[in-house]
Amino acid sequence: MAAIFESLGRSILAIMAVGSEGKVSFASPAAEALFGRVVGMDLSNPPPSEDPRSPLAAILGIWNSLQEDPPPPAAPRILRAKRGGQPVYLWVEILPLGREGSEGRLVLCSDLTSIVTGAEPVRALVSQLAHDLRNPLTSISGAAELLLSGRVGELVGAQQRLVKIVDDGTQKLATIIRNAYEEGREGGAAE
Repeated sequence: MAAIFESLGRSILAIMAVGSEGKVSFASPAAEALFGRVVGMDLSNPPPSEDPRSPLAAILGIWNSLQEDPPPPAAPRILRAKRGGQPVYLWVEILPLGREGSEGRLVLCSDLTSIVTGAEPVRALVSQLAHDLRNPLTSISGAAELLLSGRVGELVGAQQRLVKIVDDGTQKLATIIRNAYEEGREGGAAE
């Protein structure tokens, strides 16, 4: 079992092995980076937390719910915590070791923060591009409408058809840009 944990310890996945009595017997380097020094900690009776919104406090909340009789299903969860005042998003799964957890539990955790917050720069870029495209598009659309109105002279056959194509295209493009701008501002599916 130690060899398996050692091999898993090289993973970017935060892994903790917790004995049936609630003591952490193993923590991968990723777990120590995320939760601090936890080997030897008794999760059933942890020391007071400095920050009740920390990643470790989030894990302890799940751990405590698993001590209920009967324990709730231990489906994977995504939690929001805070570290240094910044939001942290964690994927957490706690699996039983042995028959129904008789030998303890394995805590698996992954920091999803960069994945969850990574979409923000894309949204900002989409919103800015949409905003920047509006001005030239408005000029093109205004010029096409002016030509079609006949106030600057009559268009003949092919000229009128071509200007109408430009006008229709600018209207479609304006709708696309408006939708992209709104999705970018509101954090929609722009990414």
